[in-house]
Amino acid sequence: MKNFFLAICITLFSLELACRVLIFFITFNINVLAYGFDKTIIFKVVDLSKFKFAIYTEKKTNLHNNKIKIDKDDKIIIWTFGGSTTEGYEPGCGHITSSWPDELEKLNPKIEIKNFAKAGSSSNFAIQELFENINDREKPQIILWANKVNEEFNIKEIESDRMIILQRIFKTLKLNSLFFNLYSELIYKVKVHIFKIDMPESQLKLDITKFHEESIKNYNSNTLLAINLSKLNEIDFYIVSLFTKLNFITKEFYEKKFYKLWEKNAQVLSKRHSINYLDTQKLVMSQFNTMNSNLDYFCNKPGDFVHQTYVGNQFTAKIIYDYIFKN
Repeated sequence: MKNFFLAICITLFSLELACRVLIFFITFNINVLAYGFDKTIIFKVVDLSKFKFAIYTEKKTNLHNNKIKIDKDDKIIIWTFGGSTTEGYEPGCGHITSSWPDELEKLNPKIEIKNFAKAGSSSNFAIQELFENINDREKPQIILWANKVNEEFNIKEIESDRMIILQRIFKTLKLNSLFFNLYSELIYKVKVHIFKIDMPESQLKLDITKFHEESIKNYNSNTLLAINLSKLNEIDFYIVSLFTKLNFITKEFYEKKFYKLWEKNAQVLSKRHSINYLDTQKLVMSQFNTMNSNLDYFCNKPGDFVHQTYVGNQFTAKIIYDYIFKN
């Protein structure tokens, strides 16, 4: 029994060492060797299929984003990330349609926007796109991180009552072991792509409110990496909260649980890491006297409370433009 236990320990140690050496030669980041020992070092699997990993130090900083002035001679490059509400051109929103990034670009000839948003995607997709595209030759001056609506279904781990103790042990191992990080990501990929578990359509059958905390943790993991990349590249980073039709109707809808949780979390992130929180909901409500204001901003589709019409995208673009360049 003693020899069996010793063999397991040696095997796990060998796997851990091999993972650290492998990832070091992929990333050339010496911090990978201190992961687990230095609790400020964060490791994230960006894209396992492409062997893309991120290692960075999560430390508070007093570096504040500066507002970019529009009297510059150079182009103002902006990258936008999000789901269908940012990708725009939603079917059924009228024969004239658009996206708020496209409308934002029209407001000033110096603005050039690259829109990485994709319908149905969450910050999982956004961080892969950011990590894939940012480099010394190509990077923006501003990032608008508009991941919100789809984050409710951004769940990677669902804990059952019976498995909760094992899950806690497993999470502890992930915080200290690169091998368990890779193993966890591999299992998740198998569940999603082979067995179709944890896909949005299957999650809709669950009481999703029980997993909001896990969704927020996943969002924070992706967003903190995006913030870190932005600060390293001296990019102004904005967490963007897009207003929805729910903000204009009843008090019951206005207080949708996940949106409230997400908004509170976004405020904490912005203060803790000294980045901008662009709350279009707050800016919109300050311009209207009543909740029952102009609903022509939203697509006239049953059950659709988030996708905007051509006019809505223009209005959102103007709010964002004024906040960034005129405040």
